[in-house]
Amino acid sequence: MLFRQFGSVLATIVVYYFALLVCYLITCAVVTRLNRHAVKIQSSRQTPISHIKRDFRQSVVSLAVIAGMLGAGDWSYTTLGWGLRPLPGVGGTVFSAVASLVLFDTWFYWFHRLIHTRFFYRRVHRWHHLTITPVVWSNNSDSLFDNLFLQSYWLVAHFLIPIAPAVLFAHKIYDQITGVVGHSGYEHGGRWCWPPSPLVGVTHHDQHHQFFRCNYATHFSWWDRIMGTLHPDHDRVLKANLSRSRGTQVL
Repeated sequence: MLFRQFGSVLATIVVYYFALLVCYLITCAVVTRLNRHAVKIQSSRQTPISHIKRDFRQSVVSLAVIAGMLGAGDWSYTTLGWGLRPLPGVGGTVFSAVASLVLFDTWFYWFHRLIHTRFFYRRVHRWHHLTITPVVWSNNSDSLFDNLFLQSYWLVAHFLIPIAPAVLFAHKIYDQITGVVGHSGYEHGGRWCWPPSPLVGVTHHDQHHQFFRCNYATHFSWWDRIMGTLHPDHDRVLKANLSRSRGTQVL
């Protein structure tokens, strides 16, 4: 019985890992191609090839850790019946998806600020910031403890909100794609992140890697604006980058 249960949870984790790895590789490849016609934010800096290789290797490992937490949470919910049951109908699905986006952004913001404090930074988060000019392959380049702080949401989400595993997984795929785009280092010119839009663009996280103590959120700019941690030049630089990107696309 115990062996069968172990095999079941392991199979769930493997499926999630394969899905996340494929999403990571495809998104990185697509965004890299799109970057050829976009504006590089840190135009005076180049990321060393050694850092890109390092980030890729670490990302492959970190995705396995994330898949472990996502798969264990799914298995506990599906097999053991732990967690809150989703609300019925389309309205319930929409509610759970929006609630998960908002809750994870809150989770990420506050834990991200925590691991930037002096006590935790070197022990937990320093690895990720060794790449000052991030690239698409940098998104999941995190240490084990970094993942335990920021990504453990996927393990406990079913205990926090009434959400079905498929909806939670869709959120994780969205987070995976936007995370790769956010680390790409290139602004692409859409109006979806134009201030005062609550959504964050590539400039938001690129500034976090440049200036370190600002722009901690992952989906929305709300917490950074409320808590005063948004870079003071964020909106101006974002508008400038988007305008430059549109000019490049027209040319």
